[in-house]
Amino acid sequence: MQDEVQGRGGFLFNVNLVFLSQIAIYAFAFGLRVALARGLGDAGLGTFSLFFVAILVAGGVANLGVGLGNIYFLNKGTYTYRLLLSNSLAVLLWASLAGWAFLAVWAAAFGPELFVSGYAYWLYGAALPAVVAYTLLTSFLHGSSRFVALTVVAITQGALAFGSVAALWAAGELDIERAVAAWTASFAIADVVCLVIVGVNRIDPGIVVRPRWDALRAQVKYGIQGQAANMAALFNYRLDQFLVAAFVSRAGVGHYTVAVGLGESVWWISSAVALVLLPRLTAMEDEDAQEVTPLVARNTLLISALAAIGVIAVSPVAIQVLFGAEFYPEALLPLVLLMPGIVAASATRVLGSYLFSRGRIIYNTYATFIALGVTIVLDLALIPLMEVNGAALASSIAYVCALAATVYWYTRASGRSAAEALVWRPADRVHYARIVNRLRRRGGKPIQTLDP
Repeated sequence: MQDEVQGRGGFLFNVNLVFLSQIAIYAFAFGLRVALARGLGDAGLGTFSLFFVAILVAGGVANLGVGLGNIYFLNKGTYTYRLLLSNSLAVLLWASLAGWAFLAVWAAAFGPELFVSGYAYWLYGAALPAVVAYTLLTSFLHGSSRFVALTVVAITQGALAFGSVAALWAAGELDIERAVAAWTASFAIADVVCLVIVGVNRIDPGIVVRPRWDALRAQVKYGIQGQAANMAALFNYRLDQFLVAAFVSRAGVGHYTVAVGLGESVWWISSAVALVLLPRLTAMEDEDAQEVTPLVARNTLLISALAAIGVIAVSPVAIQVLFGAEFYPEALLPLVLLMPGIVAASATRVLGSYLFSRGRIIYNTYATFIALGVTIVLDLALIPLMEVNGAALASSIAYVCALAATVYWYTRASGRSAAEALVWRPADRVHYARIVNRLRRRGGKPIQTLDP
């Protein structure tokens, strides 16, 4: 079994490549948040975050899950690449027209203001198509396993967004309008790069104007199932920012954004583990997967907890040095309150990988919707009373509830106990020693597989 997985060199290379690109993307996103906080202040960062989340939500709805459908049908070979691409561009066209119509109607009824105003408001009209195009076009790189190209496009977008905003801040020219314009332009340029890679010559203009309805229905029908879970997760992660804006202030959103940004850095660990573990578990027999999963889950939980303690320890200095004095101490307590949930979510990701690998993906969707329901109820109850701290506490409790639900379904699917998956054991030190020895033997080269 280990030889089989090691022999799939191209696959392992792609896994490692995507993992490294994720680290770079997270680093650019973190740097962008720092530059925005420094250049715009707490209220400005809050305003930008609301624009950002509004575009993510609108884009998630507007793409209709077609990106996920592309990934599936490209690998199934049911429809041609040309047909799927042209249908996707038709969806982009409709989404753009619908978005522009909404902006015009809203401006006529309420004025050009929705979290941002004036010139920045009209940039919604460019940002929505840019984000929808990014989702749809990158699905062809993902579905075709062109991970090097996917990495190039993702790094291009992240580097441009951070670089342009940082340059504006350094020049003393950063404001909301320029920040939104720079972020939007980073997606538009990445879209052009992606379209060139995907292949402009593979577009059928006739199908873009008059799509193939049978194929498009199939793309939407399949993709919308996964997109529903994605949207629930997005709302679970970001809905509280809208409620903080409604019940507290834009500055409160800025404080919360900093707390979330620092706290989610702990997720880099579980993201890496889940990314590498999922294909390995999928290739394993049930017995082997049942042995590996609790070992990885409890150790990921332990390392994430230690990382969370480290982040909390350095956060008083980090908040002031990176983001500025106006974010301290306002962002500190929300960060502390978020950490139990963030650590819990680290274990959820690993156990969710097991459920996915055993064909039980629906349980992950159930857990996501449970967490969303808890988030909504607690946000409405706690934010008016505790403001930003209430949002952090609500999210933390919701993540713990998602872990509890995932553990329940994991124990039913695997026959293993919850304690085995969550409680670290002294015997696990043997595995750490094995990793150290392997690193020494390989001269520090990255480890590509996990020993069961």
